[in-house]
Amino acid sequence: MKSFPFICMYALCLVSCSIKADRTACPGLVSLAARGGDEDLMQVYASGVSSCYEGYMSKEGETARLSFEIERGPLLLSVMSGLHSCDLEDGKVIIEQGGEMDEIYAFSDSVGIYSDLVEISCRLHKQFALLYLTIIESETATYPFYVKIKGNVCGMNSSDLSPVPGPFSKMIHPVIGEYHKICLPRQADDSLELEFYDKDMTKADDSPVDKLDLGDYIRASGYDWKSEDLQDLYVNVDYSDAGVSVQVREWQKIEL
Repeated sequence: MKSFPFICMYALCLVSCSIKADRTACPGLVSLAARGGDEDLMQVYASGVSSCYEGYMSKEGETARLSFEIERGPLLLSVMSGLHSCDLEDGKVIIEQGGEMDEIYAFSDSVGIYSDLVEISCRLHKQFALLYLTIIESETATYPFYVKIKGNVCGMNSSDLSPVPGPFSKMIHPVIGEYHKICLPRQADDSLELEFYDKDMTKADDSPVDKLDLGDYIRASGYDWKSEDLQDLYVNVDYSDAGVSVQVREWQKIEL
């Protein structure tokens, strides 16, 4: 798991206080409980006006717990699990070139720390969609293509879980009749495309022989990229008649 690339001047900002002293300048104790996600280890980052906290916590049963002190006042709290291959740059999860989104569950919100003890409970939500893509060909057709999925989102802001604009592309080599799993970030629009490249292409910049506006089909299926927990997608590309079906788990299948 990659750590948040922040320098926390935490120890310099906190002061010791006695019970009888004016405690408005004293740090508050945050007692955090978090649930959700597929992994036990969670990464925590809290940012105040002039101090911050970075740490980890692990689940015991279904819940992970952590306590830490931080200055009183407004606080931006982020909790994340599943960060592995993506980079974390200035609070943004960035997908590596030619890579995929990590299977990240996350929570982020602004809270107020204005007392000695503040208890916070949160649930991490699914910030990725697994796209299961399969190619179907007829008995008479052949499939001489590589497939590239392209989009305009290259990551996620850890502060508000919004999409980060930027180029995204992932090349796959289809095996007829088998699913190919691609992990997608939350999308900001319907710009996802499938591009088809001849398997005999001689250089990386060869033009695609065909394109498919995948984002339009996903929208037509009723899929919601703004959902708190993203659902997975199942897409069948019928090469024989260029028909496409988009199926969202637990949703009605739409034939197009």
